Amino acid sequence: MLSNNAEFKNLLLLHSRDRRSKSLENELQNLPKAMAALDHSIAIEKESIAIATTELRTLETRNKTLEGEITSIGEQIIRQKNKQLEVKKNEEYQALENEIANLASKANEKEDEQIEVLIKIDDARQTAKIAEEKITLRVIDLEKQRVELDDRENELKQNIEELSQEISLSRTEVEVPMLEVYDRTKKILTKPPYIAPIEDQKCSGCNLRVSNDVISSVLVEQKLTQCDQCGRIVYVER
Repeated sequence: MLSNNAEFKNLLLLHSRDRRSKSLENELQNLPKAMAALDHSIAIEKESIAIATTELRTLETRNKTLEGEITSIGEQIIRQKNKQLEVKKNEEYQALENEIANLASKANEKEDEQIEVLIKIDDARQTAKIAEEKITLRVIDLEKQRVELDDRENELKQNIEELSQEISLSRTEVEVPMLEVYDRTKKILTKPPYIAPIEDQKCSGCNLRVSNDVISSVLVEQKLTQCDQCGRIVYVER
């Protein structure tokens, strides 16, 4: 039986290592995309914190501006009242009185606006705090995943290098004619498996029925045989 042949067992071992290497290489190839997606998510989360914090800072800046404007109006009122003490004409006094009243009205408007801003600051501060706490936790988790991907990348590279050495060794243990057929099969197929057992007279690689000639070649002649549907090397497990 071909499956019991020592040379064929060496070929199966080579095939197993090739498949493992191909799988690891595909995973390594897909890692940059996963890393980029995580980096993007981390950037978005950090931007969310910045947005919440920026709103709070904007309100705080507006509050300081209002404080300055209210103080300035208060100083103007004091100056106008001092002028009242110096004027002698009633018309001038009344004009200053009207100006003081207008300034007081502006001061009241600014104070009302400041109260609204202070209320918004309290809300924004609470929102920013909650957002920062929750988002920071998400960022920590995402950054942990990112580190794990870096570790996985290094692990994959090491495993691929080790497998490469094992594959080189396996190739020396397979007889040349059998190895040549195997290499040609690998070039024909786009992806593994390159060797597949026959099950219920079907190639388990392509799931199509093989001919009687293929069955005879495998079972009777016990030759290295390829599926007449997909070209994979086929054998019977017994």
